[in-house]
Amino acid sequence: MKKTVLIPLKDWAMEQGLSYSGALKQIQEGRLNARRLGRYWYVVKEVEAPVGDGVVLTLFTHAGGAGKTSLARDLGYEMASRGKRVLLVDVDPQANLSAWLGIVDAPVEETLLGLLEGRGRLRPREVLPGVSLIPAHVELARAELVLIREPYKMFALRKALEAFRQEYDLILVDSLPSLGSLAGVAGMAGDGLLVPVEASPKGLQALPTVLSVAQDYAEGLASLGMWGGGAFVRALIPNGLEGTVRDREVLAQLEGLGGRIPLAPPLVRRPAVYREAQVQRLPVQAVGGEEVRREMRALGDFLEGILEQVKAELHKEVA
Repeated sequence: MKKTVLIPLKDWAMEQGLSYSGALKQIQEGRLNARRLGRYWYVVKEVEAPVGDGVVLTLFTHAGGAGKTSLARDLGYEMASRGKRVLLVDVDPQANLSAWLGIVDAPVEETLLGLLEGRGRLRPREVLPGVSLIPAHVELARAELVLIREPYKMFALRKALEAFRQEYDLILVDSLPSLGSLAGVAGMAGDGLLVPVEASPKGLQALPTVLSVAQDYAEGLASLGMWGGGAFVRALIPNGLEGTVRDREVLAQLEGLGGRIPLAPPLVRRPAVYREAQVQRLPVQAVGGEEVRREMRALGDFLEGILEQVKAELHKEVA
């Protein structure tokens, strides 16, 4: 099966022994298949790749401002640039992820709300090269009422996403900042949680509750035969660092968890860059500088390891 890989024009030019201006000239003359995202050009390359079992991970925490939505967008784009087929799922009634990627007022029938109300099915839309999105609707908040009446629908998203595992290599679910029923739908949708942690006392204070809820989710899934055991929190992602003493203290406390939960490379706080990404409806890599791209590459490398671990677990369960 063929996959689309996005290669930064600068890297492609170096591989070919060309100057950047020479590669850019090939684009201008129509001799090179490339796409521009924000300030940067990417060479589009089709490669043969085997079909794999998709991994479903949920970005999860009840603390607002931890960066779940921007991480969903930027991590999705990073992994797609490596040739992975990525699906993003917006499960937040604020629908910020959908709006940031250019989808506003999606038909209810094509969203999670339509699925829960029994009048639709999830419909992905391509929003970036290699990245598709199942959008949210602002009326998704009423899903809480549906789940009170019909609690068995807590696993509706999990079941629906099974159908997409062969089509996508990675499915990232953007949960809402809550511990309510809808957050539970997102949290139990797949193979574990990625937990962004704001580098602040508030972020640390929220973490024990998140870990406790994650354990409840894992035990609930295991009791239904939907989970084979092991760590349900796949990683902690420190976010919003500012290079202060407080940051070092936060990282030390996260590392003090004894290695039980993998700690991802931290992300620096860059409010101006992230605002620009929202305005342009682009990933942060497409509007930021080299430091931003290097940071996201490091996080992408880390996530590759998580995906291999999850796949090994899934294959072991099948065997």
